[in-house]
Amino acid sequence: MNKNIFEKNIIKMLNLYENEQKKLYKLINWIDHKWKQRDILDSFLENIKFLKNKENRVLAFSRIIELKETPLKLLIEKEKLEFNHAKEIIDKSYIFTKDFQEKMQENFLNEIKEKRLLTPFYFEILYWVHNVWKTFSNFYVSWNNYIINWINRGLDKQYKNDKEEVISFLNKNNLYDLWHNSKIWDRCYSALVRDNFNYKSKPYIKVFKKEIWEIIKALDLFIKKLSELEDNIYEQKEKYLNYLLSIKKAFLEKNKDKLIKMWAEVDYAWMEITSPFQITHPLEFYEDKYRKAVAPEWDLRIKSDFISNSSVLTDIIKMYEWFYKSIWKNNFIESYNFSLNNLQKIQLYISIPILYYGAHLCGLPSAQVVPNDEEVSKKFWKKIFAFPKYVLDFQRKTPFLKIQSMVIDKTILSKYRYNIFWDEKKYYKIYDIETLWHEFWHLLWLTPDTEVKMNKKTWVYKNIEEFKATTWWFISFFMSDDIHNLKQELIISHIVRCINLLKYKKEIWLVAYYCEALIHLDILLKSGIIYLKKDRLYMYFNDKNYNNLKDIYMEIYSKLMYIYLNKNDAWDFLFDFLANIKWYYESKNEELAYFSKYYYELYKEIWNEIDDTVKKENYTKKIKGFIQKITEKFL
Repeated sequence: MNKNIFEKNIIKMLNLYENEQKKLYKLINWIDHKWKQRDILDSFLENIKFLKNKENRVLAFSRIIELKETPLKLLIEKEKLEFNHAKEIIDKSYIFTKDFQEKMQENFLNEIKEKRLLTPFYFEILYWVHNVWKTFSNFYVSWNNYIINWINRGLDKQYKNDKEEVISFLNKNNLYDLWHNSKIWDRCYSALVRDNFNYKSKPYIKVFKKEIWEIIKALDLFIKKLSELEDNIYEQKEKYLNYLLSIKKAFLEKNKDKLIKMWAEVDYAWMEITSPFQITHPLEFYEDKYRKAVAPEWDLRIKSDFISNSSVLTDIIKMYEWFYKSIWKNNFIESYNFSLNNLQKIQLYISIPILYYGAHLCGLPSAQVVPNDEEVSKKFWKKIFAFPKYVLDFQRKTPFLKIQSMVIDKTILSKYRYNIFWDEKKYYKIYDIETLWHEFWHLLWLTPDTEVKMNKKTWVYKNIEEFKATTWWFISFFMSDDIHNLKQELIISHIVRCINLLKYKKEIWLVAYYCEALIHLDILLKSGIIYLKKDRLYMYFNDKNYNNLKDIYMEIYSKLMYIYLNKNDAWDFLFDFLANIKWYYESKNEELAYFSKYYYELYKEIWNEIDDTVKKENYTKKIKGFIQKITEKFL
């Protein structure tokens, strides 16, 4: 098989994956009908001992097909279930989802094998990524229960939910992993071990010995199999083997002070792999609110091209140079050089995730800039992944929910849905700006120790970082030449996204997006572009309000930029907008605080109610002109 045929077969494989996903998403059509197809939904409900009704079948669909855990947690919160009972339900739901996805992915692999779409080398990559998955998913259950539900819960009780006291205790007792120069770093590859109220930090191999050895055994078989085959397509056999061996060595490291260095070697090896078959590793660290212990995750993304003409890099460099010139770049030359020079090293992968395990079974990203070790970034910078086709397909497949029509004016929703179903070109352009620009903006205004210093006191860096990334694509957009063609559609997409993020109020690893949404909605309200009336959000788009929006974002942007350049604690910025109530945040804007509380409580009540007043079939060419006309009239 030559490279040309192989890459055509990759497209066939991705089409096969898409067809399998379409079959899964059709399950939502059977929630009202007693057909064999809905047995999987009812089996899930029997497993967690929930009533089999329409609303709970939507919950089952959300968990096992959409991989969303938040709705289940909200229902548990609503029912005020005792902690151990709630934990049992969440664990059972995860295991059921894991078993279901495992079976589906095995069927997918069998079809690929039967159709002989891949060379032996790349088929074995898929096959062994899948087999290593089983061990990572087992590890995730243990990791989550130990670190999140036991250690962190114990720290909460010990220090009465005082986050700063916990962080101070961890600092004083040297319970964080150390970076290359013996400074506390931004993540941990270790776990705390508690003896009464005394704690020690130990590598995963010592805390999760059984689970790690299962991973090691699977990795050994993976390495052995690849060693026996050749990569005649991309000539990256040695790079894959080096990567897998580096993961094995890092997991086996027993000296906690060497963990960061060992996992940096994993990042070095991973950045060398540039083929379309991207195997990731435990790289995200947002679930653990105290030590940023890296969660077990493992997946395979296949590179494909759906946004071939992205202008993101050109636009960002243009805007970045302009702003640095205005603040005298020599004042912040380290940040200027570190960020701008490394933009040229970014590896961008427009991809589709086809195999996903561990923490990914609780939710897949819509895009991702991988948080490499910063020493690695000095040489390679980072990989950015974007999943535009996956995200668009997801939005087209999922049902319209009643809560959206209850809190967002129908004219806004009509325009938003029109772009999803009928203007694919415009949709991808918006994705390019809203998502790719967002991911690129994570990488700027930084030095190697920016995050560590901005996290030092309160560990809320992530809670402004997501806002930073979105705000700065807004600024870039305001400065671009193409604003007149997309400005209304982009702001509508931004509004709907912000509303959808309000449900993450109590999700530790997603609360940064909730914080981001509150700040953006505050700005949109102050500009006059949106207003609230009787628990519903409306839009009033005109040149005056649009210019107000630009002015407010530019003002806030300037302050945020200096927060980063001076490496101030992140709370110095967050404090202007949000009040911290223990672990929860509320807007300081009273009108918005009321609305966000209302939305959160309403979401708990009706999130799984489908909006029967609007059918997807209505979004056809027959009413295409009508939708445009009505939205133009009201917007």
